[in-house]
Amino acid sequence: MKRKHFTKALLLGLASLWFTGCTNIVEAPEKSEPSSLPSITKSKTGQWHQGKFVWHDLLTDDLEAGWKFYGDVFGWTFKTKNAYTQIFNQKELIGGMMQVTPTKDQKAKAVWLPSMSVANVDKSVRDLTTRKGKVLKGPLDMEDRGRGALVSDPHGAHVVLLHTKSGDPKDKQPQIGDWLWNALWTNKPKESYVFYRNIGGYNGYEMRDEYRILKKNNIWRAGIREIAKEEFKARWVPVVRVADLQETMSKVKSAGGEILVSPHDELVDGNVALISDNRGAVVIIQYWNEGGE
Repeated sequence: MKRKHFTKALLLGLASLWFTGCTNIVEAPEKSEPSSLPSITKSKTGQWHQGKFVWHDLLTDDLEAGWKFYGDVFGWTFKTKNAYTQIFNQKELIGGMMQVTPTKDQKAKAVWLPSMSVANVDKSVRDLTTRKGKVLKGPLDMEDRGRGALVSDPHGAHVVLLHTKSGDPKDKQPQIGDWLWNALWTNKPKESYVFYRNIGGYNGYEMRDEYRILKKNNIWRAGIREIAKEEFKARWVPVVRVADLQETMSKVKSAGGEILVSPHDELVDGNVALISDNRGAVVIIQYWNEGGE
């Protein structure tokens, strides 16, 4: 199979998640999909950070709705080439958007899909399958982006395992409007930790109010939060840093989104809220004081 067809196969896998809101995997039509995926950095970095979440793709049926919502709420800007939209925050490249058109019998809901950096995609996939994870697409070569695989953990959370071609984004202090964090919501926190400890190469963790912070070489990389509902479907939820929660929530409502969980003192000292965008994709917004942890 030619490389462009490998890339197409992974794109179809990403798109299939969108049609079911990250539940069951189904085949998606090829209409309106990009022919390749660009690099996640503007230039080569030569750095790789195993266990770091290095990219986020929004899968949606309405790109223009996404541009408007995220532009109005976070001030993001966009550049589209070959049917793929790159997302910029303060001129820094932070993510992408892809439009997929559902057929009449498909139920669709937009979704953010994160990519985790791994040292060797093929080895991670082999390890994953021995630990009851599932490979949905790949491993595949994705031209300028690198090599990747779309996978599911044993409890149903989806993530792309990625080894970038040009290197991962450099570690830096997240700015307002940047991705601040990624949290795994699961009703099996201990089992999830063992699984991702191996896949992400994490070599330490820290517990804070029953929240498990995953570390690589003492650097915080992700977190695991227990959602104690047996019927709950595990998922990774991305977090955006904001300057003012109340102001951002007002913008969310004005832009056609919804406040799913309002700030309250029992959750991160009242500094977070759970929202959905105008097409149903779920995001956490968080006020974070960079002077503290």
